[in-house]
Amino acid sequence: MTWKLPAMIMMSAALVVSLGQVGRIKSQVLGDSTTLLSPIAGIESLPSLTPSPTPTPTETLTPTPTRKPTPKPTPTPKLQPVFTSEQIYGFTDHYGILYAVDPNVIRHVALCESDFNPKAKNYIYAGLFQFDTNTWIFYRQKMGLDADADLRYHAEEAVRTATYIFHLGKTGLWPNCYPR
Repeated sequence: MTWKLPAMIMMSAALVVSLGQVGRIKSQVLGDSTTLLSPIAGIESLPSLTPSPTPTPTETLTPTPTRKPTPKPTPTPKLQPVFTSEQIYGFTDHYGILYAVDPNVIRHVALCESDFNPKAKNYIYAGLFQFDTNTWIFYRQKMGLDADADLRYHAEEAVRTATYIFHLGKTGLWPNCYPR
């Protein structure tokens, strides 16, 4: 076995020398002047065949600020005069006679809708008869009166408007409270 060892060393040296020659030829053909010395002195090694990675710039995304909507303040209704229950009863009697509507029906709907509270508010509905803004404006304009939606909280104006609507037969605006 000892006779094979020197032959193997000789073949390895020849292989390294031939690889060095290939490396020099490749360097000359490719224009690569960089060759590295092999661990065996005087023999050049092949240049690296894998290209070194060139760092590519990556786009850094800057977060776009999200606009937050400015909250709209809920308008406070204009202060309306305060009336007693007796005064409100008087309005139902007065406008009931004026529009030929039973005052007991007017009171029944007001009690059902707002518990006789002129300041009652439920979602978009307000006042003794829980008018929404559009209904209030429509009928107030039809009556030729001030259509300001804050007047829904004014007990006398609410009684006047509701009684007018009852007079027109539009009782469907109060499907749960108008007596059948």
